[in-house]
Amino acid sequence: MKKLLLFFAALLLCSLAHSQEAEENGKYAEFQLIPRFDFNPYFTPGKTGDGSSGYTFGNSSIYTLVEGAFSEHVAFTLSNHWADMITPGFGDTKALFYNENSGAPQLFYSNTNNWLDIAKVDFTFGNWTFTVGKDCLASGGFEYDDWDVDVDYLLSGDKVLLASNLWYNLPSYQWGASVGYSIGDHTNLQVQMVTSPFGERSFASGLFSYSGKLSGNYGPFSNMWSASAIQRADGGTEWLISLANKLEFAEDFTFGFDWYNMADVEYDDDDCPTGLLDGNTFRASLAWAPEDWCDVKLVGNIYEAFGTLYDANVAAAFHYYPFEWMQLHTALGWDWFTKSFSGMAGVKINFTFLSL
Repeated sequence: MKKLLLFFAALLLCSLAHSQEAEENGKYAEFQLIPRFDFNPYFTPGKTGDGSSGYTFGNSSIYTLVEGAFSEHVAFTLSNHWADMITPGFGDTKALFYNENSGAPQLFYSNTNNWLDIAKVDFTFGNWTFTVGKDCLASGGFEYDDWDVDVDYLLSGDKVLLASNLWYNLPSYQWGASVGYSIGDHTNLQVQMVTSPFGERSFASGLFSYSGKLSGNYGPFSNMWSASAIQRADGGTEWLISLANKLEFAEDFTFGFDWYNMADVEYDDDDCPTGLLDGNTFRASLAWAPEDWCDVKLVGNIYEAFGTLYDANVAAAFHYYPFEWMQLHTALGWDWFTKSFSGMAGVKINFTFLSL
């Protein structure tokens, strides 16, 4: 594995040196600062639950996104999740703009998401794309396609609504490499080898994830089907299967249906992920975007484990764009397990502070 990493590092350095001497064709860079603020209260009516209540700051965060290309063949992406607001529960705010996983020592930990989400370079030659660096695990539905700062989710205690359990709990950003091949204009195949989210340190743990993904866009229908073999610290392997499908109809409507063969992530006593909870995740969504300045989505998640209903929730979100660079959003959801209601309101701003 070390020889493979050295090979990719040498390839990266040679390509960067070559591309910097290349012609101006294809060169560009864009730097974005994206702050987001959410306020997310929740409560459980006393007659149906335990009467608990509290609030979190949801997906409040500060992101930076750098995208660009050194040439028509070499592109790069750097996405940083610099800070967030951590609320342990019941309104007891731990700190403002605090990230419990921040700091350089956490950079090469694989069992948690830290301040560096994506740091990758793509080499494209014809129909082939070679990617090296830190990237998202090539398994999961369309919710994994969005930048984290764009994902809406509601928290009700330790329950997540709108987003799925796997998206919220699985450390999906891992170090490694992948190869993609485009078949025509509509179909793409990808194979990937990255570090395992169940290893404490990315390479020192010696645990890896192997994925294959088939994705396509065929007019109104698009799909993203994937399978991953993820190594565990105990020597076992988790097989994560995802079948995600999306159908656009009546111009303004999009229906999505995702299925995962796992229901959640299992943890040890130190809150480190150790494996996946065997079961099923059924995720259905309906989005309506009648105008450029607004859209609405309705999402339902059903989880089955051990042959019984593990959890279920339903939520709706509304986005309003008063300006191209500003998003106002609100959401409301209900969780079956805790019988609790959760709401959210917030704002997200995209600043492009440098474009070359």
